[in-house]
Amino acid sequence: MGAMAENEHTPFAGRALRLTLVYVALAGLGGCATTSNMGQLEQSHSGAPIRMLVMESPMVIAQDRLHAALAPDIKAGSPAADELITKGEQHAQQYALAAMESDLDKQTGLEVIPSAAESSVPLDDIRKQNFASTITQDEADRLRTATGADALLRFGITDYGLTPKAWRKGYITFEVASTLAVAGIIAYTGSTAAHAAAGAYLAQETVEETAEGYAGFRALDVVYRPVRIEAELVSLNPVATIWKSGDTGLSDARWSRLTGKVAAAERNKQLDQATDDAVKDVIADLSSANRMY
Repeated sequence: MGAMAENEHTPFAGRALRLTLVYVALAGLGGCATTSNMGQLEQSHSGAPIRMLVMESPMVIAQDRLHAALAPDIKAGSPAADELITKGEQHAQQYALAAMESDLDKQTGLEVIPSAAESSVPLDDIRKQNFASTITQDEADRLRTATGADALLRFGITDYGLTPKAWRKGYITFEVASTLAVAGIIAYTGSTAAHAAAGAYLAQETVEETAEGYAGFRALDVVYRPVRIEAELVSLNPVATIWKSGDTGLSDARWSRLTGKVAAAERNKQLDQATDDAVKDVIADLSSANRMY
């Protein structure tokens, strides 16, 4: 009877432990994941500022996710919703670019080159590319000739107003692994009853905890409106990615948003705040990487 009682309580102890670990794991997903080899730029060794162009890549976000972020109260696919989404995308990109340039102007060791009229053709060609695409040496040479830049800072908004997909994938991976571990502990006694209990626990916990996780993400979306920005610095001679980073920004937290309807004006303000937060962290990381050389 003692062993049976212990088995009955094990799922609850396992659930509490796993939920604690899940929150700890998710808390670390918002920060920068960075790779850097800034020393490849000769200018950084001599102490001269890195002269760089700043370019924003197009947002590539699924329409249903944009609808949830920008027009949640309007029927999907309607002209009104489409108009709001189009205007929201335009604002998001314009606001992010302005914030990026403003924060860069405050940094030492980094010099932003305004895009000159004669450089419009090579710049426009690259602007049309997806953020994941690579720049050819020919394109890099054209940019250097037209602007005198040492490097190109490219960035893009990869998630807007919703928790990044990577967070959800990370949660599910962690949830499945931890559930299997706890089920294994239950079945460790080797009894038929324990194996049956482990199977039932595995099925129940995977469904319940994953559902709770997604409910938590929806709450986070409403309270914080996460915005994720990915960025990379590309050396133009020779062409090479020498720094890459990404950060998820969050707006201010007001838990009252969970119990009442959030007006469009407040939602838009949250999105701008989250964008500012992401930009500041990305630029701080770039500046820190540059100071190391």
